[in-house]
Amino acid sequence: MNITKEIAVDFDNVSKKYHLGRTRTSLLRSFSNSMKSLLGPKFRSSQIDQDQVLWAVRDINFHLKHGESLALIGKNGAGKSTLLKLLASITRPTMGNISVNGRISALIELGSGFHGDLTGRENVFLNGAVLGMKRKEIKKRYDEIVAFSEIEDFIDTPVKRYSSGMLVRLGFAVAACIEPEILLVDEVLAVGDAAFREKCLLRIKKLLDKGTSLIFVSHNINMIEAVCSSALYLKSGQIVDRGNVKSVIAAYEKDLHEERARKYDASDRSNPDTLAGDVNISKIEITGKNVNNGNELSADQPVEIRVYYSADRGLDEAAAVLRITRSDGLTCCMVRTVVDRYPLSLHQGDGHFSVTLEPLQLIGGKYFVDAYISTAHDLVLLDNKRSEWFFVQGDALSFEEQSGVFEPFRKWSHDTVK
Repeated sequence: MNITKEIAVDFDNVSKKYHLGRTRTSLLRSFSNSMKSLLGPKFRSSQIDQDQVLWAVRDINFHLKHGESLALIGKNGAGKSTLLKLLASITRPTMGNISVNGRISALIELGSGFHGDLTGRENVFLNGAVLGMKRKEIKKRYDEIVAFSEIEDFIDTPVKRYSSGMLVRLGFAVAACIEPEILLVDEVLAVGDAAFREKCLLRIKKLLDKGTSLIFVSHNINMIEAVCSSALYLKSGQIVDRGNVKSVIAAYEKDLHEERARKYDASDRSNPDTLAGDVNISKIEITGKNVNNGNELSADQPVEIRVYYSADRGLDEAAAVLRITRSDGLTCCMVRTVVDRYPLSLHQGDGHFSVTLEPLQLIGGKYFVDAYISTAHDLVLLDNKRSEWFFVQGDALSFEEQSGVFEPFRKWSHDTVK
């Protein structure tokens, strides 16, 4: 397939299939199985029948222009690394066509392309040759490569004695310093220290400014946002979303929360029986300013939690507790009428009470509310009920542990010392 000059990479209906469970892969065995397959089902090997087929990627269609940066996002096993290996010609597609316009430099696996018994110096020339560089070109860039890797003192040591971080440094230095037209990076930067990662990101940005195309795989969302302008979200080997980085990351995180919520529901079988029976909670309603005209709430807007109940008799002194829990089971906050010194009395019949959080402040994610009604001072539990799940659209990513639990209402200031 011919692609236009501005297109660096084009995937046209690409699929890759693997056979699981096949233990004998000799040439004779493969030829025998092929012949039996041609003769028909009657002669087909039982080993083939027992094979399980795995479609690592299926029906993949996308293209990448020169100078564009694309992130591949998804859980482990989604097909991200398979796409990179297909593009780097490490493996071939079962179906479809891949067109490439430009020299590819790949940093896919730790130490890939290195020979353990050779020194760092020798591996620079070996790896450069594998990437299509002439010896004269490698010699011209050798000092730059070694300086970037920051392992000058060990450059004449066999790389089998290198740490994982040193291997990444040298591998990235070779891959990036040759100024490839297409750069493939798969998660390996997670091994390097923070200072080297920052150095790599700056190098990637310079390459992008010069017209290099980048396909980047990482579970570090902040790193993806720093270098990529667009993203593909892969799930079970297929593209489920594509577009700008922020929107695709938001879709990915929402799916993660929904999956986590399903697991939480499956594992949490607790449903305490009502101890008293005088009060029954009929419904919990969470309302606020919706985002995208759906059931998503905004973290920076007020949210009202309203609890509807039915009481068999009046209760002059009652207490209520509302607990907000995230999809991973983390309790984010608990509000209590007793602590807030709010006098709550329940009249016979139907009624409701509510609390307003101004603003909500929860970091983006999936949550539910547990409501409890008890006698005064929480002495006797009368009833409890769990709300439906609700989703909060926030600026931070709650799936990243370092993001915390809430986004406080804040005001920045700055001053200089004279």
